[in-house]
Amino acid sequence: MRWDELFADLSGRAAQAEREDLEAEVADRALRDAAEVGWTQRVLASRGEVALQLRDGSWLEGPCLDAGDDWVLLRAATPGAGTPPRQVLVPAAAVALARGVERFSLPTAGAGGRPRPLLLAVRALLGPEPVLVRTFAQDVRGCVARVGRDHLDVSGGPPGVVPPGGARGAVTTVPFAALLSVEELPG
Repeated sequence: MRWDELFADLSGRAAQAEREDLEAEVADRALRDAAEVGWTQRVLASRGEVALQLRDGSWLEGPCLDAGDDWVLLRAATPGAGTPPRQVLVPAAAVALARGVERFSLPTAGAGGRPRPLLLAVRALLGPEPVLVRTFAQDVRGCVARVGRDHLDVSGGPPGVVPPGGARGAVTTVPFAALLSVEELPG
């Protein structure tokens, strides 16, 4: 009988060690998975309102419509401004903090798993629709006339149209590093 008890005890200890190893592996995988999630992926997964405080101290609130690894698109209203919600493109680098962000995440990659950088999101704004480009220095109104690798040009006229005499002041170049947001304006 003693041998049966010994083998049962050893078998129990082995099963317990396997359970502990499995629990440790699951915990380790959860930590690794969490470390690979970007905050914009969590914003994209959020249901309902999220609030973003930009680096200038201003706030934007609203549901997330889309996101990339380095940008978020909100249907936002400025708290206390009494203005109707509008689409606002916010570079991730312009965000100081976020509230109401989901604990879980969704992938921000596009078709085929390709990333969708800020450059592509800004390029989608090319056209005659009026926008408000907010920067750390000042706000610029106009339309997105051109998008470069690290900047956008805002013009008071239609895209691609050079003002008479090629006036240099008619186009404002805004480096992406200076962007706080790009907001749609009523047409």
